[in-house]
Amino acid sequence: MEKDVPVIVAATAVGQLFLQFSWFIMPFYLKALGYGTDKMGALFSVQTLTGGVFFLLAGQMSLKLGYKKTLIIAAILGALGRVLQILAFNFLTLVLGFFLVGINMGLRDPNYSALLSEKVSSEEERHKLFSYSFGLGTLANALGVLVAGHLPEYLIGMGFKNEIAYRIILSLALIQFAIVLPALAIIRDVPVKEQRIKWRRELVVKILKFSLPSAIIGLGAGITIPFMSIYFNMRFGRSIKEISWVFFGQQLVMGLGSFILPILVRKLGPVKVITYFQWSAALLFLIFPSIPTFLLAALVYVVRSILMNIVWPVNDSFMMGFFSTEEKATAAGIRRAFSTFMRALGNYSGGLLFAISLSYPFYATAVLYILATGLFYSFFIKHNN
Repeated sequence: MEKDVPVIVAATAVGQLFLQFSWFIMPFYLKALGYGTDKMGALFSVQTLTGGVFFLLAGQMSLKLGYKKTLIIAAILGALGRVLQILAFNFLTLVLGFFLVGINMGLRDPNYSALLSEKVSSEEERHKLFSYSFGLGTLANALGVLVAGHLPEYLIGMGFKNEIAYRIILSLALIQFAIVLPALAIIRDVPVKEQRIKWRRELVVKILKFSLPSAIIGLGAGITIPFMSIYFNMRFGRSIKEISWVFFGQQLVMGLGSFILPILVRKLGPVKVITYFQWSAALLFLIFPSIPTFLLAALVYVVRSILMNIVWPVNDSFMMGFFSTEEKATAAGIRRAFSTFMRALGNYSGGLLFAISLSYPFYATAVLYILATGLFYSFFIKHNN
């Protein structure tokens, strides 16, 4: 493991704390600006569609510029997008802000995974590093959710209007870039020997086998996940402060669980861990709409989220083992593009479904999760060991 790995992981984790501000309060912020779930769905779709396009371009950019420069460009564009979201002069300004944040997402995620995987030498070390990176980031997310959930009430109590209070909190998300940019400036880049990928049938098939299940999961997640905080508000009439504890608990337990995940992978194998966890999460979403109380719904949601999300670093690490240095960012980008394009469709569909019923979106998501996990299992069970 290279010496600058702790710098990358720590900066990303601290950055996640402030990134989580924007994710958690965004539906409430948009609601305070006067937008309904249909407009929210449209804005989320702009971000995810843009992310999907730049997931496809991420690998080609890093082949030409290197991982480090690509990540720096992504961070600068993300900061500009966040500024536009804060200013929010009108709907068009918000669209442009979500567009730039989408570029950041598309360029950042696959290149971060590729860079991190190149900093270690063994598969077991890679599984550990991805899980630990995810765990630290998730613990930071937990703190971010808690702060973002409690700050609005405090600021509104000081006399700020709802809209201004949310703008102030969203402004804190800019600290993410103030931390990440200096960290990126001091790390050592990983040289890419080949500036072109040698496309062949075997490579395309491998990428598609990872991309198809991710696309179906992306569609399912897009239908429900961006609306969860507002769902608890609409269904149970709970305040943002109360809802923040749900997401805090989810992120806290998931972050701590990530540190023991490599032990499960070593005992069961990555494919079994991923599929067992995701199938269990899907079944919980099938019963979710029928849960009558906030506390029980919160508990089930926390467990479901942990089961579904805690295995993503294992999935990413597992995938990286199938590809060479010059293929990694492109393969990861294509898989995420598939997922993101479908997530964008899910965002729009979810906004429409939630406007009709608070139950239908969860049934749709559960069925899609079950289908996707079954495909992943059939494709990769022979590689479990």
